[in-house]
Amino acid sequence: MDIRHLQYFVAIVKADFNLSLAAKRLYISQPALSQFIKQFEDSEKVDLFERYKGRLQGLTPTGELFYEQVKQLLLQYNSMLTAIREDAGQLKGKVRIGIPPLILGAVFSDIIADLIINHPNIEVEIIEKGAYELGRMFMVDELDFAILLDPTNINPSIIDEHLIQQSELSVFFHREHPLAEKEKLTWLDLNDQMLAIFEPSFMIHHKLMKKFSEYNIQPQKCTMSASWDFLLLLATNSKFLTILPSPILDIYSNHNIVERRFVDPIDWKVLLCHPKKDRYSKLHQYVFNYMLSYFKNKN
Repeated sequence: MDIRHLQYFVAIVKADFNLSLAAKRLYISQPALSQFIKQFEDSEKVDLFERYKGRLQGLTPTGELFYEQVKQLLLQYNSMLTAIREDAGQLKGKVRIGIPPLILGAVFSDIIADLIINHPNIEVEIIEKGAYELGRMFMVDELDFAILLDPTNINPSIIDEHLIQQSELSVFFHREHPLAEKEKLTWLDLNDQMLAIFEPSFMIHHKLMKKFSEYNIQPQKCTMSASWDFLLLLATNSKFLTILPSPILDIYSNHNIVERRFVDPIDWKVLLCHPKKDRYSKLHQYVFNYMLSYFKNKN
């Protein structure tokens, strides 16, 4: 149960156990609210609500105790948010964040928009480059933060790395492609296929080259691009296969495209990185904590 669910619980009590009214105030559906109650009580093996003919009538003794504790917790949470926002309101300056284009679309679009909208005094400069180029910029202090893939191949004495998302690379291709019949693919399935992959400035390119060498993969034709949407467009409209992180499906939906994972996959680990220093500016520390907290809550 997270803070949002605690707020749901309090809203139900304040609505005098009228689920329809509570759902309306929370801007969610009544079935979703009912499901939340059931899932929590089942998972914790407790009864929070008294019921009569299936309707909520009040709180059980356990529910009463829980309600008092939740109210205190929400008060502390709201006080903390107020303090953070007041402190953030005084923050001014510029942060430079290097992000590969694919990760910007698949992972970072929401948080960047939120950071810009809610912190007008903070200037956010986004540098879109491949992970290799961002690693170089990071080394020469041209970035405050870099979103890189594991391994970064940067000396651990100068970089602080935090895992924010983990997945794996998948193959995307047209639903009528013969490989669509398979539930999972082996790397040898790529032999003599037409492949569309990232160009060498991207870490994914080098991970794929290593795998192709390991399995002696010989594509029929291979084309490269720095644009993930172009790679997907090729796969959607031709016999080309493309290999991208599986979360790409969260931002690209097309009924003609299918995804298949590998039996022996390549991990895709996204890292939030910043340089190791004895002391960080207030702005730097705030933005770092903001991003880290966002992904911790999201995951």
